[in-house]
Amino acid sequence: MKLHRVEYVYSGEELVDTVQHDIEWESLRRFRLKLLERTDVWYISDRWSSLSSTAKGQLNSYRQALRDLPQDYPGELANDAVDNFPEAQEWILQ
Repeated sequence: MKLHRVEYVYSGEELVDTVQHDIEWESLRRFRLKLLERTDVWYISDRWSSLSSTAKGQLNSYRQALRDLPQDYPGELANDAVDNFPEAQEWILQ
């Protein structure tokens, strides 16, 4: 699950253009909230206790990176935040 700001335009199999879209903070916040809600399930006690200490650290770091986006990439548009969006370990968003 990723928020894209670059659109690739093809003619058949040939790439003919690349279009960059500006992302508003409101859109990024809605997307970020969905990801945080999707990872909430890992904090149910039986699921949390099944995680290794490494996995717990990965989950906590990912969620903290999501929460930190607004202060790490301040500005009128959220373009820099989207361009540097944190990557989740594959298992986190399952």
